[in-house]
Amino acid sequence: MDISGDLIWGDDGESEVCAQVQNKYVSAIFRYSLNGKHPQSLPSPIVTCYHDLPANDAKETFSDRPSMREALYSSVRRVWDQCAVHPSIAAPDVTVEIYEDARRQIHWRISHESIHKQYVESLLPVSNLFQSKEAELQLYDTVSYSSLIPIIHLGGRGGTAAVRRSSSSDSLYVFKGVNFGTFLESPADFEHRKKVFYHEIQTISSLPRHPNILPPATTFLTVGNVGDDQHASVCGTLYPFMQYGTLDDKVETTKATGARLGLSNKASWCFQMTSAIAHTHFAGHTFHMDIKPANFVIDSNQDLVLIDWEQSGAPLYTLAPEANGAWDVKEEKVDSSGPKPIYERYTGPHRENLAWGQPKWNVFPIWKDLCPRALEAAEVFSLGRTMWMLLQQVTQSEVEDLGEIAVYWNDDAKDIPDDWKSVVGRCLDPDPNKRIGLLELLDFWKDTKCEDRVHSTCALISNF
Repeated sequence: MDISGDLIWGDDGESEVCAQVQNKYVSAIFRYSLNGKHPQSLPSPIVTCYHDLPANDAKETFSDRPSMREALYSSVRRVWDQCAVHPSIAAPDVTVEIYEDARRQIHWRISHESIHKQYVESLLPVSNLFQSKEAELQLYDTVSYSSLIPIIHLGGRGGTAAVRRSSSSDSLYVFKGVNFGTFLESPADFEHRKKVFYHEIQTISSLPRHPNILPPATTFLTVGNVGDDQHASVCGTLYPFMQYGTLDDKVETTKATGARLGLSNKASWCFQMTSAIAHTHFAGHTFHMDIKPANFVIDSNQDLVLIDWEQSGAPLYTLAPEANGAWDVKEEKVDSSGPKPIYERYTGPHRENLAWGQPKWNVFPIWKDLCPRALEAAEVFSLGRTMWMLLQQVTQSEVEDLGEIAVYWNDDAKDIPDDWKSVVGRCLDPDPNKRIGLLELLDFWKDTKCEDRVHSTCALISNF
């Protein structure tokens, strides 16, 4: 029996657990519900363990999460051959409820979820997604979400997954969006994820094209109410699957072998990272905010592509200290060089404009309009941290839980030229007004002696 599953979630009310399971031909959501009258019946211990609820007896829960997961997937395997051939299994509103009878035998039944209609009606049609006519004119296809075959969840919260477009295709794509499972997990959280998902589509579509920035999606995934295919709405997008992974994956696998990445690759990637962010600021007149190694994927040419344009949170291990929500900024003309950002610590009542991300007070959209130079300095800092992680070969897992990060250069980095270390230091200056600018940083990496391909996109800076 060739089935797989790696995505399990619980609901806001802590009374249900769901799991998405699939084989090469079909995918289904399996649901387990807490039963107060039968606390030892399989669904109840699964829910109790997942949500860490109190149990009166050891048989009312599991000793740990791995045991709970094994019991859950074991129950799916017992019923899969029967339910996978049910004529309604692929219907968009269907979940498969797992339950036990009085003799503790596993059973299943198809449930048509009435709230699926609410989910569909909360989504937007493709024509409502674009902010400009120019973006709307791009060519795109629409594909029914139900035709996808999920392969593996790609981490993080939400429905991002590697998928196939049909059972007859071996080509992999990345699905990014808000599927029905996201809605079942938390309708409130779903509203945030939906807003962020649509915002990303609009942001990427409005950016002038750049070789190191993810291009707009050309395939949209749609869903509709059962029996109504004429009014389908967008629940996701498809992007090419990058088989070489992210920059963080590259550092991690290389470091595991004790090897060092080549200097030519490092210089090329530093140039491409900087070029992408400079283009974002000076050609796109916006920001990224979530700069980190895992948000640069490596394409088939071994070039970097900047992804994840939600603009809804920043990793604390690359976030500039002045952008943590504790500082306000204004521009003042202090000399003939032009306006200069002046930073003032905020001392008023608690403020919050980012309920789901961090920092809780998001200064990036404010500074974009109020003080672009402050925004540039903040993203230069994030670039500096990301470049240091590449050059020193530090993985995200080593720093993402640290309260404070001390940038260091140990003996492993003795191959890194001193001027490279120096330019990273200039990115990370505690005084934002003393940091190197994006264009000067771009010139530095352009002029660095490395592979010829570093210079192939140098003409882009003439557009800024």
